[in-house]
Amino acid sequence: MEKLVRKLLGAIAGVAICVGIWTIQDRLTGGGSDSADSIPKEVWGGGAGIVTIEAEASEPGNISVTFANGAPIDDPRYEYLETWQKIPAGKSSFDIDVPANVSGEVWVRVDKPNVGATIKVAVKVDGRVVSESSDHLDQPLEAGYGFAVGVEMEDYARGRVADEEGFFD
Repeated sequence: MEKLVRKLLGAIAGVAICVGIWTIQDRLTGGGSDSADSIPKEVWGGGAGIVTIEAEASEPGNISVTFANGAPIDDPRYEYLETWQKIPAGKSSFDIDVPANVSGEVWVRVDKPNVGATIKVAVKVDGRVVSESSDHLDQPLEAGYGFAVGVEMEDYARGRVADEEGFFD
Protein backbone atom coordinates (compact mmCIF):
# COMPACT_ATOMS: atom_id res chain seq x y z
CA MET A 1 0.00 0.00 0.00
CA GLU A 2 2.88 2.37 0.76
CA LYS A 3 4.17 1.97 -2.80
CA LEU A 4 0.71 2.72 -4.18
CA VAL A 5 0.44 5.85 -2.07
CA ARG A 6 3.91 7.01 -3.16
CA LYS A 7 3.03 6.41 -6.80
CA LEU A 8 -0.24 8.27 -6.49
CA LEU A 9 1.33 11.19 -4.63
CA GLY A 10 4.11 11.40 -7.20
CA ALA A 11 1.65 11.42 -10.07
CA ILE A 12 -0.56 14.05 -8.45
CA ALA A 13 2.45 16.21 -7.57
CA GLY A 14 3.73 15.94 -11.14
CA VAL A 15 0.41 17.05 -12.59
CA ALA A 16 0.11 19.91 -10.09
CA ILE A 17 3.62 21.12 -10.88
CA CYS A 18 3.04 20.91 -14.65
CA VAL A 19 -0.27 22.76 -14.46
CA GLY A 20 1.32 25.40 -12.22
CA ILE A 21 4.23 25.91 -14.61
CA TRP A 22 1.95 26.04 -17.64
CA THR A 23 -0.33 28.55 -15.91
CA ILE A 24 2.56 30.83 -14.98
CA GLN A 25 4.16 30.54 -18.41
CA ASP A 26 0.84 31.19 -20.12
CA ARG A 27 0.37 34.38 -18.10
CA LEU A 28 3.92 35.49 -18.89
CA THR A 29 3.73 34.72 -22.61
CA GLY A 30 0.13 35.83 -23.05
CA GLY A 31 -1.55 32.93 -24.75
CA GLY A 32 -1.50 29.71 -26.62
CA SER A 33 -3.64 27.90 -24.06
CA ASP A 34 -7.27 27.00 -24.05
CA SER A 35 -9.57 24.74 -22.08
CA ALA A 36 -12.84 22.93 -22.66
CA ASP A 37 -15.34 21.16 -20.44
CA SER A 38 -15.75 18.18 -22.76
CA ILE A 39 -13.43 15.85 -24.62
CA PRO A 40 -13.21 17.02 -28.27
CA LYS A 41 -13.73 14.87 -31.35
CA GLU A 42 -10.98 16.80 -33.14
CA VAL A 43 -7.96 18.81 -31.99
CA TRP A 44 -6.52 21.66 -34.10
CA GLY A 45 -7.81 20.27 -37.37
CA GLY A 46 -6.63 16.70 -36.72
CA GLY A 47 -5.42 14.82 -39.75
CA ALA A 48 -2.61 12.57 -38.48
CA GLY A 49 -4.75 9.86 -36.90
CA ILE A 50 -7.52 8.84 -34.58
CA VAL A 51 -6.62 8.15 -30.98
CA THR A 52 -9.13 6.34 -28.78
CA ILE A 53 -9.19 7.12 -25.09
CA GLU A 54 -10.97 4.55 -22.93
CA ALA A 55 -11.84 5.31 -19.33
CA GLU A 56 -13.37 2.84 -16.93
CA ALA A 57 -14.48 3.59 -13.39
CA SER A 58 -16.58 1.63 -10.92
CA GLU A 59 -18.02 4.96 -9.69
CA PRO A 60 -18.73 8.29 -11.41
CA GLY A 61 -15.58 10.30 -11.98
CA ASN A 62 -13.74 12.71 -14.25
CA ILE A 63 -11.45 12.36 -17.23
CA SER A 64 -8.98 15.01 -18.32
CA VAL A 65 -7.03 15.00 -21.57
CA THR A 66 -4.37 17.57 -22.45
CA PHE A 67 -2.83 18.35 -25.81
CA ALA A 68 0.33 20.34 -26.61
CA ASN A 69 2.03 20.91 -29.93
CA GLY A 70 5.79 20.62 -30.26
CA ALA A 71 6.53 24.35 -30.25
CA PRO A 72 8.45 25.83 -27.30
CA ILE A 73 6.16 27.42 -24.76
CA ASP A 74 7.50 30.92 -25.49
CA ASP A 75 6.97 30.50 -29.25
CA PRO A 76 3.89 32.25 -30.72
CA ARG A 77 3.03 28.96 -32.48
CA TYR A 78 2.73 27.16 -29.12
CA GLU A 79 -0.70 25.63 -28.52
CA TYR A 80 -2.04 23.90 -25.44
CA LEU A 81 -5.52 22.54 -24.83
CA GLU A 82 -6.80 21.17 -21.53
CA THR A 83 -10.09 19.28 -21.66
CA TRP A 84 -12.11 17.47 -19.04
CA GLN A 85 -15.44 15.77 -18.68
CA LYS A 86 -17.48 14.00 -16.04
CA ILE A 87 -17.90 10.29 -16.72
CA PRO A 88 -20.49 7.88 -15.37
CA ALA A 89 -19.64 4.61 -13.67
CA GLY A 90 -18.73 2.06 -16.31
CA LYS A 91 -16.80 2.39 -19.54
CA SER A 92 -16.51 5.59 -21.58
CA SER A 93 -14.74 5.89 -24.92
CA PHE A 94 -13.61 8.95 -26.88
CA ASP A 95 -12.31 8.96 -30.48
CA ILE A 96 -10.20 12.05 -31.17
CA ASP A 97 -8.75 13.11 -34.53
CA VAL A 98 -5.30 14.54 -33.69
CA PRO A 99 -2.63 16.31 -35.74
CA ALA A 100 0.97 15.08 -35.88
CA ASN A 101 3.46 15.77 -33.10
CA VAL A 102 0.93 16.44 -30.35
CA SER A 103 1.74 15.26 -26.85
CA GLY A 104 -0.28 15.27 -23.64
CA GLU A 105 -1.63 13.43 -20.65
CA VAL A 106 -4.79 11.48 -19.90
CA TRP A 107 -6.08 11.17 -16.33
CA VAL A 108 -9.08 9.44 -14.79
CA ARG A 109 -10.06 10.13 -11.21
CA VAL A 110 -12.82 9.42 -8.74
CA ASP A 111 -13.14 12.14 -6.11
CA LYS A 112 -14.77 10.25 -3.25
CA PRO A 113 -14.22 6.57 -3.94
CA ASN A 114 -15.50 3.74 -1.82
CA VAL A 115 -13.26 0.86 -0.80
CA GLY A 116 -13.20 -1.56 -3.73
CA ALA A 117 -13.36 1.20 -6.35
CA THR A 118 -11.50 0.58 -9.61
CA ILE A 119 -10.29 2.93 -12.33
CA LYS A 120 -8.55 2.37 -15.64
CA VAL A 121 -7.40 4.46 -18.57
CA ALA A 122 -6.15 3.20 -21.92
CA VAL A 123 -4.90 4.98 -25.03
CA LYS A 124 -5.39 3.13 -28.32
CA VAL A 125 -3.99 3.90 -31.76
CA ASP A 126 -5.00 1.81 -34.77
CA GLY A 127 -6.97 -0.47 -32.45
CA ARG A 128 -3.99 -1.42 -30.28
CA VAL A 129 -3.41 -0.34 -26.71
CA VAL A 130 -0.25 1.78 -26.58
CA SER A 131 -0.48 2.80 -22.93
CA GLU A 132 -2.72 1.99 -19.99
CA SER A 133 -2.89 2.32 -16.24
CA SER A 134 -5.30 1.00 -13.63
CA ASP A 135 -5.79 0.88 -9.90
CA HIS A 136 -7.97 -0.71 -7.23
CA LEU A 137 -8.71 0.93 -3.89
CA ASP A 138 -8.30 -1.69 -1.18
CA GLN A 139 -8.64 0.58 1.87
CA PRO A 140 -10.18 3.98 2.63
CA LEU A 141 -8.26 6.99 1.35
CA GLU A 142 -6.45 8.99 3.98
CA ALA A 143 -7.19 12.72 4.23
CA GLY A 144 -5.42 14.64 1.49
CA TYR A 145 -5.03 11.67 -0.88
CA GLY A 146 -6.66 11.16 -4.25
CA PHE A 147 -7.62 8.20 -6.41
CA ALA A 148 -6.45 8.66 -10.01
CA VAL A 149 -4.55 6.99 -12.83
CA GLY A 150 -2.87 8.58 -15.80
CA VAL A 151 -0.71 8.10 -18.86
CA GLU A 152 1.61 10.51 -20.64
CA MET A 153 1.94 10.52 -24.43
CA GLU A 154 4.82 11.93 -26.45
CA ASP A 155 2.85 11.72 -29.72
CA TYR A 156 -0.80 10.68 -29.72
CA ALA A 157 -1.07 10.01 -33.48
CA ARG A 158 1.97 7.71 -33.57
CA GLY A 159 1.09 6.01 -30.29
CA ARG A 160 4.42 7.03 -28.82
CA VAL A 161 4.42 6.90 -25.01
CA ALA A 162 6.43 9.51 -23.11
CA ASP A 163 9.49 8.41 -21.19
CA GLU A 164 7.91 7.12 -17.99
CA GLU A 165 11.09 6.79 -15.95
CA GLY A 166 10.23 8.42 -12.67
CA PHE A 167 6.71 9.32 -13.83
CA PHE A 168 4.96 6.73 -11.65
CA ASP A 169 7.85 5.47 -9.52
